[in-house]
Amino acid sequence: MKKFLKITLSILLLVLLGYFGYTHFKKTSVLLNVIHKDAETVIKVGVHNITKTLVLDALTSPSYYWENTKSYKDKDKDDSKKDDDIGVDIQPYSIAFYTIKSIDNTFFTTFKIEDSEAFEKYITKYAKEKSSTITSDEKGYKTLVLEKSKLILAWNSEKIATALTLDTPLDKLETVFEDVLLKDKLITDENHSLIEKLSDATDHIVFVNKESLITLNFEDNKAVIGGDIFTKDTDAYKTNNSYSGLKDASLELYFDANFNKEEHKSSLTNRLKNLSFFTKNNLEVSQLVNKSNGVFSLGIKGRTLQNDTIISYKYDDNFEKIEVKKLQEKEVPKIAIDLGIQKNESLNTYLINQGAIVNSVLLSIPYYTFYAEERDSKMYFNTAKSHVDTNETNSSSFFKFNTNFNRLQDDIQIPRANELFSLLDVLNIEASQVKGTNQIKIKGNLSGKNEDINIVSQIFFGLQKKETEDILNSDNI
Repeated sequence: MKKFLKITLSILLLVLLGYFGYTHFKKTSVLLNVIHKDAETVIKVGVHNITKTLVLDALTSPSYYWENTKSYKDKDKDDSKKDDDIGVDIQPYSIAFYTIKSIDNTFFTTFKIEDSEAFEKYITKYAKEKSSTITSDEKGYKTLVLEKSKLILAWNSEKIATALTLDTPLDKLETVFEDVLLKDKLITDENHSLIEKLSDATDHIVFVNKESLITLNFEDNKAVIGGDIFTKDTDAYKTNNSYSGLKDASLELYFDANFNKEEHKSSLTNRLKNLSFFTKNNLEVSQLVNKSNGVFSLGIKGRTLQNDTIISYKYDDNFEKIEVKKLQEKEVPKIAIDLGIQKNESLNTYLINQGAIVNSVLLSIPYYTFYAEERDSKMYFNTAKSHVDTNETNSSSFFKFNTNFNRLQDDIQIPRANELFSLLDVLNIEASQVKGTNQIKIKGNLSGKNEDINIVSQIFFGLQKKETEDILNSDNI
């Protein structure tokens, strides 16, 4: 009997060692040859860890998962008949997204192609469906630009380099594509500091750079964020902050970028200067930044009435088509935006001169009318024409974002957004400077409606259910 137990325990030990050895190998190897050597920051999505958490959640709440997955059985049977091999493992152990210092507002990632022929077949069909054109580079790779999703794909027979970008032109991204696809300028050393940090982290999502680390984990009823950011200098941000806020707001955002430090101003200018929003509205980012003190707050609370111009057409006595404008009242969210201004500066005058403000109305933001007013070293933009009462709030945090989704549903009233809001409860995120250090503490959480079910499953199945209900309702019309 003792011998049997000894053999059994030995086998169990070997199995455990094999499992942990395999997982250690996978979580490290999957990060090699996919991250650029010049990567500044990396975000790792732990696909395996997330999947494992959801499987365990399903075991503890089988009735919920059975009820929400049984409708997929017939669909899965149909899908199984399809040839869905795309030649790429789109569900690897983990996925790494990274940024390059010289290219703002862009995330890159790399996938290994397992079957080049299958991938070419798939991507050709996909490009046709998206009415996009695949272009071949004489240097040895192909590209596909998906304008609507802001996604750019570049690939050869071995790898795909992807870029998710706001406004960066293709010619600026080509250097990264060439590095990844032609020069293999990727991290291959498992002892590299970024690889070691990412490999050691068992969190669902982790953000790292040379010093900083922020994690996001999905639990029953909530997603929890936490971690530390380390800045170059001590006391980069203020520890005593004061801002104007709406009492019991459904959404509240506050940020003091501390423009007393010139590097903060130049950093923000560089990140925003290439966005088409500013050029389209005849605005220079450097001018806006230099006139501001870096304090920004936004609040949403309740609804207000605005006049909307409805344009229709009719024919006159000569049968010529003429435009008819009619004012109609509409209800919109009550939004209050405050922007701090430097002393002896006038942001209002600049915006008027650039044509962004006409008759005290900000023209650069669509959908809603924002009334503009400058007073008390602040620029106010409000959807309510009457003055909006705010409360002065003191906080040790230089950044805060708070949302009550129950109230936000009533205030925003955008059908697609409310589908998601109806599944959630509250979101709170804040960042605080640790006085006398270069450390910034990040903490926050997002909570859902069901206390016993993982937040990812709640959102996924909730949105699927609402989509199904929409289809059924449209069929019954």
